[in-house]
Amino acid sequence: MDTLDKVIMFVGCIIEVYLVFDYFYNFFSIKEKWANKNVWVIASSVCLLLFTVNLFKNGFLYLIAFPLLLWTFVSLVFEAKLTVKLGYFITAYAVMIGVEFLYLIMSKTTLSVVSKTGLVPFSQYVWQLIFIKFLNYIVFAILKQTSGKSKSRLSNRMFVAYICLPVCTIGCMVTIFYSGVDFSNILLPRVLMTIFFVCMLLSNILVFYAFQRYTEGLYKESEHQIEIMHQRAEIYRLNQITEMNDKYKEMVHNTSHFYKVIGEMAAEHQNEEIYELVKKLDETFEKNVVKVYSNYKILNTLLAENEAKSNKFGIQFDAYVEQGTDLDNISDIDMITMIGNLLDNAVVAAAKKKEKSIVKVRIFMQNEGSICVVKVVNDFDGKLIKKEGKLITTKKNGGLHGIGMTSVNRTAEKYNGYLEYYIEDNKFVAVLILPVEQ
Repeated sequence: MDTLDKVIMFVGCIIEVYLVFDYFYNFFSIKEKWANKNVWVIASSVCLLLFTVNLFKNGFLYLIAFPLLLWTFVSLVFEAKLTVKLGYFITAYAVMIGVEFLYLIMSKTTLSVVSKTGLVPFSQYVWQLIFIKFLNYIVFAILKQTSGKSKSRLSNRMFVAYICLPVCTIGCMVTIFYSGVDFSNILLPRVLMTIFFVCMLLSNILVFYAFQRYTEGLYKESEHQIEIMHQRAEIYRLNQITEMNDKYKEMVHNTSHFYKVIGEMAAEHQNEEIYELVKKLDETFEKNVVKVYSNYKILNTLLAENEAKSNKFGIQFDAYVEQGTDLDNISDIDMITMIGNLLDNAVVAAAKKKEKSIVKVRIFMQNEGSICVVKVVNDFDGKLIKKEGKLITTKKNGGLHGIGMTSVNRTAEKYNGYLEYYIEDNKFVAVLILPVEQ
């Protein structure tokens, strides 16, 4: 065996171990502790052992050692029940052996040659080794796609776009090799090669299309992740405000104790001390006060937070929630997405107006209690931008807030509702309609 055969053989061993690893990794998790840290050490050791077995040129030894080494690799690395893991291993081994036999048929290599040498002389046709491993990859890809337990399944349309290219590539490889160098007078190979080349061209276009759709999906997913991060941040901040409200209630509960201390100080004519104590108490109450607008904790905290933000910017914040308002079917996270975004947009827009501005919020029921209406009116600087029918934010960090109105409307549609916005009396008006479940 010459050096080239040995190099090709070693590369083949590496590819075989990688294909098995990739196949099992798609269904099972790597064992924790030492296996997770030493997986590449185990894989390298198995590759060297497979290569060593091949050097003996004994077909019988190879048929025994090959599955044993791969099974040892799978058992050491992956976490799963023995019977389940064995079933997947038998499937993978059957695929690899099946492809090997297919190669023997195509290359017209007799079993007697393999049994004597234990090897197939790949150096004569290196492309055939590539063909075998490539075909293994395709079959494993199909198995991963068709299994319901796969962790990396694509949509069927996307998978067809991806798999078309390797299939056509193999077709071209086989056609070119078996058609010979000069096949100008042989019609069938020419027709087959032309068909495969056309399919390969189309598959390249499909791959680019698939990547484009994948990129679009990533962009939409990033927008969704931004929304989720924003909502989580809102929940955290609103929980903080709720804690302040609880502290305030505790302070009110303890007021009787303060009155007792003030009474004792009054009996001793400690007027200055009483004045300072009452002053500190007033400041504490003002800092921790949270208005109660309704019986919905999240709605209260949303309104209280935006009122505090409005006061910071010198904006008049006027909010009213009608008694009997029904938002029971709206989840907390969706309430934050819809009402929180509307309030945030209103306050930020009103803050840009140089003159005195106002944010007015009205939440009430209509149509005999079958519809909940959230109406937010705010002043703005008179600059609104629309693109393709969508409102584009004028905020500095528009990348985050530009998806706000779209997110509100999309969330409202979950409840068969919708969002409308318009200009009235030089004010921006947003009306959120939410049907109530009967």
